[in-house]
Amino acid sequence: MFHIRVLIFRSIRDLTTNMSANKNNLKRQMKSTISAGGKQPKLTGEKGKESGWLLKEVAELRRAAQGCEFNKKRLRYLSDTQKVKQSSQGVLYWMSRDQRIQDNWALIYSQQLALAEKLPLHICFCLVPKFLDATYRQYAFMLKGLQEVVKECKSLDIEFHLLSGEPVHNLPAFVKSWNIGAVVTDFNPLRISLQWIDTVKKHLPSDIPFIQVDAHNVVPCWEASTKLEYGARTIRGKITKHLQEFLTDMPLVDTHPYCASRAAKIIDWEEVLSSLEVDHNVCEVEWAQPGTTGGMFMLESFIDQRLHIFATHRNNPNSDAVSHLSPWIHAGGCLSTPGSRSIRPEGGRGRGQFEIAESMTS
Repeated sequence: MFHIRVLIFRSIRDLTTNMSANKNNLKRQMKSTISAGGKQPKLTGEKGKESGWLLKEVAELRRAAQGCEFNKKRLRYLSDTQKVKQSSQGVLYWMSRDQRIQDNWALIYSQQLALAEKLPLHICFCLVPKFLDATYRQYAFMLKGLQEVVKECKSLDIEFHLLSGEPVHNLPAFVKSWNIGAVVTDFNPLRISLQWIDTVKKHLPSDIPFIQVDAHNVVPCWEASTKLEYGARTIRGKITKHLQEFLTDMPLVDTHPYCASRAAKIIDWEEVLSSLEVDHNVCEVEWAQPGTTGGMFMLESFIDQRLHIFATHRNNPNSDAVSHLSPWIHAGGCLSTPGSRSIRPEGGRGRGQFEIAESMTS
């Protein structure tokens, strides 16, 4: 997301001023460690910074961006209807790829739309009990991240609904039951997600606007290119020319002033986890704390402790120099890694790498 990338770029800028000197020092260290039996240099974090500084700086940037206008080019209408249904009782954000509250253009637009119509705001997530070859480890990480989303929704007076099963079986019925006046969703180019969007579109009432917002890329995919691109070289220039328009601050998703007439069903997370039709033998990992907060602290530790040796040690499996951000990027809970200069997780363009790379999606 924009705020986090700005902070990373600042750190990289500070590092580059001493890069040549550091590189020579690291070469000398490597020579000495080889002669000393192959032990890697000890990683030391940046001193003088209080733990949690990244969350505080990002929160300040969000507050400063209040009043930032939403660029309508970030959205597209999937339905013929574009006006919110009259006498409706809410706006719904169907959360799918981007599983977070803040720095989420789809949710930002959903709230602005609900505020304009003076309607309550709802979020729903459709949980399929089995998805490709995902195991308990992936599902538990995602669902525990969603628990953090639910807590934040409660503090903002936004109703969160967890729907079990395929979206086409649950979402249209939910829209009818709660008298929803408009549906907003995020963008995912994967085949299964496109099929979900297409089937839901066919089953939604014709008088309900169905809107898609690209919350994952700085430059919306449909604005960057209208065709299938086969390489970074062909897409890089197309993205770059749009940066001045789309590389903007992101406002805070704030407390919603219009409350729903009834509360969402309380979620029994233990029951949800036990009902999953996945391999439960693949256990959770201890090093990755689910949710946006855990992802932000991992990013903070990368900036403070590992970024300064990333350039020279990223391909050394014995040296802890990479970001470890892949779980959060994949789950959409921390870094949305959008467009032009996006943060790509390790394993992107070479094993064990974390790079600032030109890409359309993470």
